[in-house]
Amino acid sequence: MRRLIALFFVSSLFVSSIYAQMDRFSSNPIPKLNAFAIALSEDLDAAKYAINDIYKGMMKLQLDFDIYVDPTYVKKGEQKAFDISFFGESATGRKFESKVDDEFDLKANNFTFLIIDRNKKVRAFAQVSTIELDNFSRIIEELLLNIEGKELITVDSEEPEEATGWQTDLGKQNKEKENEGKIIIDFGASKKYWYKYLGEEIPNADIKKMDGTDVNFYDLINNKVSLVFVFMASKAPDALYQSAGIALEMSIMNGFYRSFTLEESEPGDEWVENAYGDGTEPMKESE
Repeated sequence: MRRLIALFFVSSLFVSSIYAQMDRFSSNPIPKLNAFAIALSEDLDAAKYAINDIYKGMMKLQLDFDIYVDPTYVKKGEQKAFDISFFGESATGRKFESKVDDEFDLKANNFTFLIIDRNKKVRAFAQVSTIELDNFSRIIEELLLNIEGKELITVDSEEPEEATGWQTDLGKQNKEKENEGKIIIDFGASKKYWYKYLGEEIPNADIKKMDGTDVNFYDLINNKVSLVFVFMASKAPDALYQSAGIALEMSIMNGFYRSFTLEESEPGDEWVENAYGDGTEPMKESE
C-alpha cells in the first residue's frame, strides 16, 4: 500500500499540473460536445473509490465531465507493469471482462477514446497515449460543424499502414480504396487492424449513474456528437498500479470537455462554408 501511495503522490505532481486546452480552427459557432466517461468497476463503491479517493483525492485531478458506471467488471488475470499487445489485445490474455467492454469490443484495454457522430457511428478510436491532440480536436470540431450536413471529416489515421495508433473511419476508407482490386496476403491480419465498429453504429449498453440509477447508453449519445472515455476503475491493487497512466488520459479528456463542452477554447480564424451544425440550413457568416 505504501508503494501505491508513493506512486499516486509522484503521479499527482505531474498529472494534476496538466491542462490541455484544445485549439479551434474555425470561426463558426459550433454546438457543444457531449463528453462523458464510463468507469468499468466491480460495483458502485469500487467506482467511487477509484474516482473520488484515488483520482480526485490522492492524485488531485480535476474531472469536470460526468462519469457513469458499468458495475460488471470481473478480474480474469493480473495486470502487468509491461505487456505486449497484438491488434489491441494483450498477448498474455485478457485481464478483465465487463458488459460494456464486451459489447463495445474494447478487448480489455485500460482505457479507450471513442468519437461518435450524431448517427451513433464511431468516427475515431484510440487506446494509445500517442494521440495527436490537434488532429483529435479537428475531428471533433469538424463533426460539430457538420460539413455539408454529412458530418464529413478530413483527418486520416495516425498510421494508416498498420493502424496501430489512433484510427479514423476516413483512414480505414482510404486504406480500403488503396487496396481495392489488389490481392492481399496477410493471413487475415488486415481485418484485425481496425476497430470493429469504426465507421459503424456502436452497440447499445445499460449502465448506471453514480447514484445507482439505470441509464441507457443510446439515451446519452442520441443525436449528439459525443466523446466517450471508457476506463478501468477496479479496486484491485494490481489494477490500481495502472492509475497513473489512466490519469494522464483523464486529464486529456477533461481538456476536451472544457474546450468543447464548456466552450473555453476561442474560435479560430477560418470560416467553414456549408457547415450546418445542429441546424437544417448552412450557417451564414455575419458581417
